[in-house]
Amino acid sequence: MKKINILLADDHQIILDGLQSFLAHEAELDIVGTALNGEETLQLLQLHHVDVAVLDINMPKPDGLELARIIRKQYPKTKVILLTMIGDGNYILKAMQQGIDGYVIKERSKDTLIGAIHAVYRGATFFPPDLWPRVQEAQLNARPSEEEVQLTIREKEVICLLVEDPGLSNKEIAERMFIAEFTVQTHFQNARKKLGAKTKGELIKFAMENGMCAELKKN
Repeated sequence: MKKINILLADDHQIILDGLQSFLAHEAELDIVGTALNGEETLQLLQLHHVDVAVLDINMPKPDGLELARIIRKQYPKTKVILLTMIGDGNYILKAMQQGIDGYVIKERSKDTLIGAIHAVYRGATFFPPDLWPRVQEAQLNARPSEEEVQLTIREKEVICLLVEDPGLSNKEIAERMFIAEFTVQTHFQNARKKLGAKTKGELIKFAMENGMCAELKKN
């Protein structure tokens, strides 16, 4: 029977040693390498065929999520499991959105990780079912990114004028843009609808979080 080639990566040597110790007893698994950071992980991926990479989410150079993104792009056949202490719904949701194959909490049993490895190797995904309520809450609270929302140039311009000076009235914005005040109101109304924002303050927050105005100036 073909063994599953495993790569382990964690920036804590004691955790890495522990993982290697208990997984080494699994007859169907073969540990082809261990790494303490993202750079070492990528070097090992060049040297070995890896079926499943088990990554700590908080590793340096780069962190687990960014490393997983690189692996998915450069080694699409390699399955990725994030091993972490973080049970926050937002982290799990972000992992799911990036196409991570599995997410395992470190404090769970050894059998949980072994089961996750076999599951993702077979082509399934593995996420803790008891954490689904947190993921669902994160989904409800998640705001769309700029890439997901198609704001028009004019809608971005009126918002970015507010970012520069939150005290501007619609009339003052209209004068600066040489358009009618009613048109400014329409742009704000459309932007709020697209973003699910209730106030101009929320529009400003969205613009700042997504670097929208800096990007607008470049164009």
